[in-house]
Amino acid sequence: MEKVVPIPEAAKAAGMTTLVFEDDFDSLETIGFDEETGKKWYTVSYGNRLTRDRVVQKESYIHMEPDTYGLVTYSKARDEGFTATCGCYLECRMRAPMPNGEYGGIPAFWAMGLDDFMGRPWTHVGELDVVELFVTKNKNGEDQKYFAGTLHDHYRSGELLENGCLKTERATNTVNACGYLDQFPFTDDDWHTYGALWEQGRITWYMDGVKMHSAEYSADALPEYYYRDDPTPLPRAKEIWPDIKKREWEGAHSVMDTDEEVVFLTCRKTYSMDVDWVRVWRK
Repeated sequence: MEKVVPIPEAAKAAGMTTLVFEDDFDSLETIGFDEETGKKWYTVSYGNRLTRDRVVQKESYIHMEPDTYGLVTYSKARDEGFTATCGCYLECRMRAPMPNGEYGGIPAFWAMGLDDFMGRPWTHVGELDVVELFVTKNKNGEDQKYFAGTLHDHYRSGELLENGCLKTERATNTVNACGYLDQFPFTDDDWHTYGALWEQGRITWYMDGVKMHSAEYSADALPEYYYRDDPTPLPRAKEIWPDIKKREWEGAHSVMDTDEEVVFLTCRKTYSMDVDWVRVWRK
């Protein structure tokens, strides 16, 4: 019997009902540890390689130990693989135990611009973090779990050098949507589904089918961003980051809408993670 994959409600509402990428991790055969052609995942990125001993197939999911940049959907060696583009819904079901008192992270499901991944010259490149998970302390010194669904716009300007790279005059990392501390039910030893609806000029984040927040962006302004369905905008960037004067803010550029994004499953630094499946839907 052919497996029926349910379409997420957010994807269905946006008309994104075609499944263009899927891995249920029923085996490790979809991972190109040696950069073989035709695989769904590869293990080399940003000068790091994920070794076989850091990924274990268990029942119908994979277990990843803390490592470097983890699994990616693109082979830099072959310049081939899957990239996500504007007009899609990205979703991952994962579990990431994060013990209190152990600070750091970051189990993550995210995407980064292809030009940056390949080491090509660029002036703007986008980054979409569907989810990053942390443990940190709140203002009362209590442990709290941290959900970050974030849009970054990386910006660089300067003359083109003989080696093909851009001379950096300034480099910014503009955070366009922030994370939230324990403002939703979360048990880190249970499975959770994380999704991001990527439409032109807007990213909307979901957890277990519930809208968490959204960011609307343009070429010349920071976005308005909201928590769940509350119509009141959250505090602006200067209120969230008191040290904002130390950053150079360029606004929220619409580079995301023309970018190709390499998709990552990353388990860096502190915590392990289990991944049941990854899916990407389009119209």
